[in-house]
Amino acid sequence: MNLDREKLISEIKEAFKNVKLEDGIGIFEADEMDACSNEKKLQSARKKDRLWWRDWENIEEKHIAYYSSVMCFMDSQGIKWAIPAYMIYALNNYEDGSFSVDTTIYAIERGAMGYDEFDLYTIEQKRVIAKFLQYMLFVGEDWVDTDFAQRALAKEWSKYL
Repeated sequence: MNLDREKLISEIKEAFKNVKLEDGIGIFEADEMDACSNEKKLQSARKKDRLWWRDWENIEEKHIAYYSSVMCFMDSQGIKWAIPAYMIYALNNYEDGSFSVDTTIYAIERGAMGYDEFDLYTIEQKRVIAKFLQYMLFVGEDWVDTDFAQRALAKEWSKYL
């Protein structure tokens, strides 16, 4: 197994380079959904998502760290758009104790449990997701939720390694 973090980050960037939010639920909208906000706030947040982030690579680490639970409220397209940024964040920050690291694994594992998320992914995207999970297992339970990473690999993602 190749455990080169920088190479994996490059592979993630390449695999997801053309992914856009399109009509998906973004970070700000998902956060407002979490807060049970009214329709006006949801629409404002939806517009803000599209103004702030034309590309997932523009999502700053401080936002990923702060908005740790938003993928629970995103739709499939929103998750596909956000997951590369969150995976790269996790690879760079797993030792910091950020909940965003584990919620990234949870979002992937949830997709492996029969939701529609991974039907949207290309084979290259599936491969880098599987490699990401493998890397998270390698760094170990002192830093990440390896039980969920192992479960995700066992249920779906290992066949892409």
